[in-house]
Amino acid sequence: MIQRFIYSCLFLLPFAVFAQNSGVAYSHVPTNAEIIELLDVNYSSELQAIQNNYKQGNTEQALEELAIYFKERFSERYFFDWKNFENRFSEYNQMYADREEFHKKDAAKHLELYPASTQWKIGFENLKGETVTSYPYRHLTRQHKAGSIAFLYHYTGNKKYLDYIPEQAASLNTAFNNNEFETIEDGNGAYECYRAGNRVWNWLLVHQILLASDDYSTTQQLEMIRTFLHTGAKLYHHHPVYTEGNHQTRGMSALAMLAFLFPEIEGSDLWKERSLKRLEEHLEKEIYGDGFQFERTVHYHIDDIENYFYPYQLAKLNRIELKPIWDTRIKGLFDVLLKIAMPNKKAPVLQDDTDSPWAEYNEIDHTMALGAVLFGEPDYVYFASTKVSTEYYWYLKPERLARLSSVQKNEPQLGSCELPETGYYMMRNGWGAKDVYAIVSAGLTPEKPDHQHADMLGLQLCAFGNVLLPNYQVRYYLPDFPEFKNSWVKSVALLDSIPQGREWKGNKGGSGFGKFENLPEPRVLAWEKNKEFDLFVGSHNGYDKEGVKTYRTVIFIKDGFWIVRDQFIANGGQHTTQQVWQGHYDVEKEGKHTRSVFPNGAGLEIIQLGDSADQISEASARGKGRSVFQKSFHNETSWTTLLFPFENFEERLMIGDYNEFKANEWNIVSGINSPVKTNAKQVVYKKEDFIFLEATELAVDDKVVSVSSKSDLWVKLEEDKLEITNCGIIEVEINNTPVKPGKTVIL
Repeated sequence: MIQRFIYSCLFLLPFAVFAQNSGVAYSHVPTNAEIIELLDVNYSSELQAIQNNYKQGNTEQALEELAIYFKERFSERYFFDWKNFENRFSEYNQMYADREEFHKKDAAKHLELYPASTQWKIGFENLKGETVTSYPYRHLTRQHKAGSIAFLYHYTGNKKYLDYIPEQAASLNTAFNNNEFETIEDGNGAYECYRAGNRVWNWLLVHQILLASDDYSTTQQLEMIRTFLHTGAKLYHHHPVYTEGNHQTRGMSALAMLAFLFPEIEGSDLWKERSLKRLEEHLEKEIYGDGFQFERTVHYHIDDIENYFYPYQLAKLNRIELKPIWDTRIKGLFDVLLKIAMPNKKAPVLQDDTDSPWAEYNEIDHTMALGAVLFGEPDYVYFASTKVSTEYYWYLKPERLARLSSVQKNEPQLGSCELPETGYYMMRNGWGAKDVYAIVSAGLTPEKPDHQHADMLGLQLCAFGNVLLPNYQVRYYLPDFPEFKNSWVKSVALLDSIPQGREWKGNKGGSGFGKFENLPEPRVLAWEKNKEFDLFVGSHNGYDKEGVKTYRTVIFIKDGFWIVRDQFIANGGQHTTQQVWQGHYDVEKEGKHTRSVFPNGAGLEIIQLGDSADQISEASARGKGRSVFQKSFHNETSWTTLLFPFENFEERLMIGDYNEFKANEWNIVSGINSPVKTNAKQVVYKKEDFIFLEATELAVDDKVVSVSSKSDLWVKLEEDKLEITNCGIIEVEINNTPVKPGKTVIL
């Protein structure tokens, strides 16, 4: 008897120490015996009975009871109830056309590459005889196709699809215990936070889907539970402190979900505490005060919505209280998409957007549908799809799904607006199909510029349903990724054909991703908006080493066109400057005028006012064209460019004399043809509104205006006064009154 007692104590000692060390070990995949010992018996009398049964030697029965216990808890805790899976699955297939065909094709992409029991160390051959390198390995570790494989089981009834993911999980567990997997230090770690987080998301969905089948065995269920708990332990162990970026956010999102789903496991309270603390740090530090995710891309912004949505939603379902920052910051993420949205209800391409390489816009309808479901905002519904995406369907209760059709749809009242911390400035004159829009990029993420493109002061335009001046989505593994990340595929102004992005650096894992070590830092000098015009004035230091200062001014005339001023001021020497405009253009007048026409007959005129370019050249990459205006200069020069969208053939500009023509009832003339006495180089005017470019003097009736230094001025003539806005790049004195860029004086 004493001998048996001593043996029992020795047998249980490792588990006692194990439990005291904050729960699940990260150094090995836990055994079933370890899981039994890690049960918090104070949580439920059922757990005490299971643990007692196991200790009494009834191991198979106890493990079966444990599987049944967690199966029941997942019915209560997960986003949807597996007991109701068949009804939800039927509704899913009715709501979304061709889902069976989609899931078959999606699953095949994974099944054709890897056996269920696969290897996890880079360099092995897949089923096609190809050597698995960094990029495909990362997708293997994320398990994006796992859900489709589980759905395929329910479509076909073929048990091999049910067995596949549990067996794949078992192969990962074996590889880990045998140290035959990629570590984080290798640069392609299987348990790297982003990859492990994705895998948890996807395998939790698989687990819930398979729980609806009686063929999902106790052994398979416990294999998945062991996998979840081990991955949770790894995520907990490797992230004791905040690290910037969406990779940690994804992993902590998964860890929070595991903590919510397994509260009866010793140490899961620590998982909950750490994951929520990390996520709240990311919400605080990486969602700027203006609401944009700090990496400045639509792709990663939406990615972060998902990062926060899953634990946010699961917490609410399980009545877990979250801090107020969750509600305010998550809603703000949707508000930002409204702010940057174009009149065609899509979002511009910003930095490393990667969903559809070479695409010229981002789809946001499904994301805004999710926002409408969560927050009930009518403005969100304006952009939303009629149904939430198939991706979100399984994570929303039926009553939530129904909310989308019950919320009233409103056209936003938002006009031109800004995201000053992120550095995006949006100009618009409405939300209708004929309205026009621009966005200026003037920001840099100092903490993590990994996803930043070389587009400082870059411009994108949308009008008449078309993206007139586009930017392009990218894909990391494509060999021309660095080219598409740099300035020749942006609408920017360059010096001496030197792009803004310099010193390219690839990542450690060799997946194709990389960043520029040297990017310009922006400075916004003015941002003003009113019902008649918007003004943006900015500069960057990208050419300081060449001894040249560069500035861009964008004046949006709300009648529907822009004047862009690019100025270069050198310390001497001979230089060239290039204005790069994205799109496919024909030259209408050499050195002066190009035109692009779109499939619906609308188009864009690009016209140089005043000085002509020395040459206009065309180039392209991946079928994406650009027009480049170039000229030489000594000391200083400027471009004054009219960007004029037109709706149809009749409204295009047919110009005989470039010194005097009309655009949308606005007269565009050289200074000598001005109806107001001035020494301005060009004048743009309509009725009482005037823009004087490079002026120091003007006279209206008995009012004489003197400017201390050459500047651009918006002047509104009123009966007894002049309202003058400084649209220049420096502070000037107007009749001895100091006026900063963007500010107004009344004379």
